[in-house]
Amino acid sequence: MKGTRSEIIELLRRHGELTVHSLMQHLELAPAALRRHLDILAGEGTIEFRAVKQATGRPHYVYSLTEAARERLSTGYPRLMERLIEEAAALPSRPGRRVPVIDTLFDGISDRLVADHRSQVRGTTMRDRVDSVTEALRGEGILEDWTKQADGYHLYNGSCPYHRAARASSGRCCDSERRAIALLLDTDVEQVGRIAEGGPCCEYIVHAAP
Repeated sequence: MKGTRSEIIELLRRHGELTVHSLMQHLELAPAALRRHLDILAGEGTIEFRAVKQATGRPHYVYSLTEAARERLSTGYPRLMERLIEEAAALPSRPGRRVPVIDTLFDGISDRLVADHRSQVRGTTMRDRVDSVTEALRGEGILEDWTKQADGYHLYNGSCPYHRAARASSGRCCDSERRAIALLLDTDVEQVGRIAEGGPCCEYIVHAAP
């Protein structure tokens, strides 16, 4: 099942757009079986389709990868981001300010992240806020889960969404995320683990009472 969907994704990546008939020929699948896979991929937001009118008869549909899926599969985007960060790091401070341009850039990124998700933070207790922030940032690939331990709340992410960018920024990218989490929780947040530095996960601690 999973292998067939991976083949569909690879075919669409190579060819751009394909009809159901073309996919059936490539994969040697029955129409009903192929459509089940296409429905799953469309539901996940991996593929999309559009109707193409014909001179006679009913229109047919062509399938393609969504923009988000193409970005995930692209090797060019991580390298582009890495180069942009390296260029920003080489720029001097703005006139009249001592803060490097790259620090201003990452502060702006975390501010935008906070603005996008502020309305999703709910609850009067820290436990509730940690839970809602984790849920809000899960879609960004920044947080996956949290646990309550003796020293506070531990928030985790097992996969870095932009590993090369994190390394290129010398920790600034990671600190931008930590800053956003702190602003959303309205409390201090300590980062104790980074995938970009070889750790098994990105881990943050909120030293706060329940």
